[in-house]
Amino acid sequence: MRLIVLFSGQGGQTAEHLSELRADAQTRHMLPALDTLTGDDLSDNVAAQTAISALHALRWHRLAARLPRPLLFAGYSLGELSAFALARGLPTQDWLALAARRAALMDAATTQPSGLLAVQGMPEAALRAALDGSGASIAIRNGDTHFVIGGPDALLSGLEHALPERGARRCVRLAVRTPSHTPLLAAAQAPLAEALAPWASGRLTVPVLAGIDGHVQHDAATAVRALAAQVAHPVAWSACMDTLLEYAPDVALEIGPCNALARMLGERAPDLPVRSVDDFSGDDAVVEWLNRMAA
Repeated sequence: MRLIVLFSGQGGQTAEHLSELRADAQTRHMLPALDTLTGDDLSDNVAAQTAISALHALRWHRLAARLPRPLLFAGYSLGELSAFALARGLPTQDWLALAARRAALMDAATTQPSGLLAVQGMPEAALRAALDGSGASIAIRNGDTHFVIGGPDALLSGLEHALPERGARRCVRLAVRTPSHTPLLAAAQAPLAEALAPWASGRLTVPVLAGIDGHVQHDAATAVRALAAQVAHPVAWSACMDTLLEYAPDVALEIGPCNALARMLGERAPDLPVRSVDDFSGDDAVVEWLNRMAA
């Protein structure tokens, strides 16, 4: 079976995911703060990125021995760090420390209350014209008319109301407090590269997509450069999905949290079996589905 594995970014994390993490003794040992975290705390950048990375690690380590060897890893925003960590073989404690460091650097580079706004229904040229000179910019390209923009809160609030008047079908604020993947986070790029430097050697055990351009990476040095650049440059998830489909997968599995990546890829390729771990009642159900797809 030609399996591709997807790792989600921020936005879909819930208190239910915290409960899943607390149920694992090893995860609780690595993250003692789990005992006091609530769902409301997951709006904090450091808490959210660390918890999501821990969820990726926990779910992958539970499932890996029961899955076919993946053809490719792809991660959306924070999920790209998880894809790299697994492909490079990082110890989980170091992986979670990198996630926390990434989040702290993004927070430190954010000079005013900021965030992200999902915009659907506008072609890129029209959206760029609407943003020109505003101080907001495209952070993620999910499709021809599906984008995420980043900028200061006050500006995003205005755009949330103004963009529908210029053709946007839907505008939704995301549960993220930083203008991720925009030039506003340029100050985070160099120190993140420094934090990743100890892992910038050797081959990856599974190829990893670069979020900034959808290119396939086989070595750690290239992946680290892309990971550092990603915090201040747009994520080209539409291009990533194109690359994923070029690999002609039989099935794709999103590790979660939530199922946003599975839905987007399913819309792009309706005939491809693609699901998220969050769609199932447990690991056995995930494996049973994959076995049915392989039959």
